[in-house]
Formats: sequence, C-alpha cells, structure tokens
Amino acid sequence: MNPKLFLPLIVFLSLLLLPHMAEADKYYTLDKYIETHPAEKIREDNFKKIISKNNVQRPGKIPPPKIAIVYPGGQVSDYWRRSISSLKNRLNQYGVTPEILIFSIKTSGDPTKHAATFRKALQTDPDYLISTLDAQRHQRMIEPALLSGKPRIILQNITTPLKEWDDKQPFMYVGFDHAEGATILARYFEHKTGGLGNYAVLLPDPGYLNEERGRTFISYMDNKTSLKLVSLFQTGINKEKARLATRNIVRKHPEIKFIYACSTDIAMGAVEGLRETGYLGRIMINGWGGGSPEIDAIKKGELDVTIMRINDDNGVAIADAIILDLLGKDSQIPLVFSGRFEILEKGISEKRLQQLQQESFRYSSLQEDNR
Repeated sequence: MNPKLFLPLIVFLSLLLLPHMAEADKYYTLDKYIETHPAEKIREDNFKKIISKNNVQRPGKIPPPKIAIVYPGGQVSDYWRRSISSLKNRLNQYGVTPEILIFSIKTSGDPTKHAATFRKALQTDPDYLISTLDAQRHQRMIEPALLSGKPRIILQNITTPLKEWDDKQPFMYVGFDHAEGATILARYFEHKTGGLGNYAVLLPDPGYLNEERGRTFISYMDNKTSLKLVSLFQTGINKEKARLATRNIVRKHPEIKFIYACSTDIAMGAVEGLRETGYLGRIMINGWGGGSPEIDAIKKGELDVTIMRINDDNGVAIADAIILDLLGKDSQIPLVFSGRFEILEKGISEKRLQQLQQESFRYSSLQEDNR
C-alpha cells in the first residue's frame, strides 16, 4: 500500500473541518435559501406536483432542444446514467425528441481536462448544458457561460445555491440534498449503536461532496452522540483506494462499530475490504444513493443500509423545467429541486423493495425501444 495515499487522522480532521467552515459560507442551505426567498417555496411545491405525475399532457409542437451533458463517467454508481435516461424518456413522453450530447469526465481527473471537456461541450452550441459543481475549479469554469446567458446552465447533484451568484444564478440546481442524506444516515447509526463506540469514515476528494456528506456526518456525531471517530481516509470516489483503506482500518481498529462511506464506489470498495479481512457482517457499512449496485449488495446482506434517492425524479425535474421554459412558463420553475430520500436497510421485504425500485426508476427502467 502506498502510504502517500493517506494522511494521519488529525491532519485530515483539520483539512476537513477548518477550511470547510469557511467553504460552507459560500452556499445557501436549502432551508436558508427558501427563508430568504419566500416565493421559492411556492414554486417548489407546485413544481413537485408536476414532476410527481406519471402521465403528462403533450403541449403541441415544440422545437427539439439540444442538451449537452458533462458528467462523471466510469463510476460504479448508476446515478448519472439513470438521470440521463429518465430525462430523455420524460421528454419523449411530452412528444419531444431532444438532441443529447454526452461528455464524460473522470471524477478525480486533471482540472485542465475538465475545463477542456466543458469548453468542448459549449462549442456544440447547446440550448441547455447540464454539469456538476464539486470544487472551485468547476465554479470558475461555469461562470463565463452564466454571464453570457447562453446556454442555460443546469447544475446537477447540488442543491445549495452559491451566494456570490445571487445576481446571476444558473437556470436550475437539481439533485438530492447531500447534507439531508448524511444526517439521515447519522441518525441511523446513532440508533444502531446507541450513540456509543468507535467508527471510521471514507471521504471523497476535497470539495462539495466531501463537505456536505462528510463534514455534516462527522459534525452530527461530534455534537449529538458519544461515538468517536478513530480513523478517516480520503479515498476519492475510487473503489480500489476504498478497499485498501478499509483493510488498513480493520487492521488498526478491528473494534469499530461501522465505516461511513460517502459514495457508492467507496461503499463497494469497503465491502470488498471487509470481505477480504473477514469482517463483513461484523462491521456495519452503508451505501450512498441506493442505485442498482447497492440494491444488489443489500439483497446479498453485504451492505447494512443505504440512503436511497428516488433517482429518476431529478431527470424528470430537468425535463419538466425544460418544457416549461420552452413554453415561456419559466416563472413556474424553482431555482432548486431537491428530491426525496428513503432508508433502505438489509432485510427489507421484497414487496417494499419492489415498491421503492418502481418509484425510483420509473423512467430509467423503461425498455430501449420505448424511449
């Protein structure tokens, strides 16, 4: 194992908690944004009623939009792939056949390559550009497009508006609130452990996910339980690094109650590490997102719990927002759409699991020939 992959716990805690306290001030929490923008709550509630409908009324002839999507490819998680599928299928239901151009980036890739890919997407002259915002480099990459006003920028997998963009926000933020999901999982582990014992954390790279999923969870444990964080590794969204980190954790701290994993890829790596060391089933491990790989692991009893996104709602939200925009009804579109979570636990009944899968994958599970 390369020791340079990991840093001591105390260094990590300072990296995680101190700089990101200032970082957190860059964003509105969802609740705070609604509090300071009261009309947003009304738009959000009405918009959620629209996206909850499985049947839609075709609005007549609408010019097909060109949509460029810059997304993290090569992940175990199927979140982005399902989002694209649900977006396309929902637009098809409206009688609209979009032109979708997909540009893949590596989550932990070279920032200059990310910027080059983003520029390539812009050069296709799309009407809408869907991307994510996980670090300051992404922010600076997106700002010129925001200022120009074209294409319309949709930021996915982020639900906390940037304060400094108040005079020029993107078209929409879409996703599932990471801090809410982290808090739900924190409460789950608090209940399972009685708030006592030791635990470990596997983090993504520094940035938005690290802060929202990692810092939120650790802060909850520090402030509301007696659980002690004894090991913390920054693995990135990398299955192999998570496997190696888990082996290291088990060797040094076999007494821990659970490992908190901040993404699907991290969780799947941790499962392998626990299996290889004989601690699978003895140390609890969570998933994050509830996509197909995690559901399979829950069925096998390899994951103890996951926070399940009602996944396709974010693709549907993007499609419905685009339709409203093309119809000149953009005043009905909230700045932020944040989808619903459900806890999915090992031992769940087959009936309940099927119900959640039907809700979560209502468009992305459609057959190709119906798309």
